[in-house]
Amino acid sequence: MNIITKADKKRRRVAAIGMWDGVHRGHRFLIDYLLLEAGNRGLTPAVVTFSDHPKRVVCPEQAPQMLSTLSDRVEALGAAGVVDVIMLTFNERMRRQSARKFLERLKKSFGVDTLVVGYNNRFGHERADGLKEYQAIGKEIGLEIVAAPEYKGIGEESVSSSKIREKLYSGQVEDAARMLGRPYSLRGIVVEGKHLGRTIGFPTANLRSTSGMALIPGSGVYAAFVTTPDGVRRPAVVNIGIRPTVDNSDEAASPELSVEIHIPGFTGYLYDDELLLEFIHRLRDERRFETLDDLRQAISLDVSETLRRLAADIK
Repeated sequence: MNIITKADKKRRRVAAIGMWDGVHRGHRFLIDYLLLEAGNRGLTPAVVTFSDHPKRVVCPEQAPQMLSTLSDRVEALGAAGVVDVIMLTFNERMRRQSARKFLERLKKSFGVDTLVVGYNNRFGHERADGLKEYQAIGKEIGLEIVAAPEYKGIGEESVSSSKIREKLYSGQVEDAARMLGRPYSLRGIVVEGKHLGRTIGFPTANLRSTSGMALIPGSGVYAAFVTTPDGVRRPAVVNIGIRPTVDNSDEAASPELSVEIHIPGFTGYLYDDELLLEFIHRLRDERRFETLDDLRQAISLDVSETLRRLAADIK
């Protein structure tokens, strides 16, 4: 799989445009159609994407937290069958670019002969334009515009990156996984904590996201898998929140959100190492306990429930 960041016309391509954040089921449906068109036309399957979300230029305050890092997004696109990823930088110049200029650039600079347009896909500063307008432009510049069929989603619910974010913010990681086609994952570095978990018999690794733009699911306690530096995928209990039992002082009006991981039976050294978390089930809300002994008992139950729920997937 190739990442293309500058003009490249060595191959003729069929492409689709998008952020592809999360590379969810809807994205993969569109990619499957792209692969079909590529095979029928003898063209190289490619996607056009952006190194950062366009909203960070258009309206930074509304820019979403991302479901996947750039490297994870590219890896998932390659795994889905994409051969070339045309990686563009969205800036003020591109923001003002018309749909015609954008399509001309794809044709002249990147050898795109056919563009597959997904349902409700819009580009160019004339956002009101749609399929018919794009096809008219394409006919004039020699770029065929093909409409992909609409992905019907899962049951009654449509699938989009924004809907997956909503599910994750409310802690519905099982629903998010159904839309993604896999568990939602988060990468992070283990940093120094207060070592309070160790004092009650449940040592924890404090995770700091390796991408400040990555979405952290809503507060609560989760059953998860964590891949440690030795490559082993282990069951874990993850607490996301403000630790109300041990951080109950009034020093901070807005306590910092923490991601704490307890890995049953693991005794290795993890500081400064990167971990990969996969959220499988939400066990309960985060809550304040009256005593540390009450907290200890609750965590013990969380560990038992996690091991029970993940037993079938533990290898």
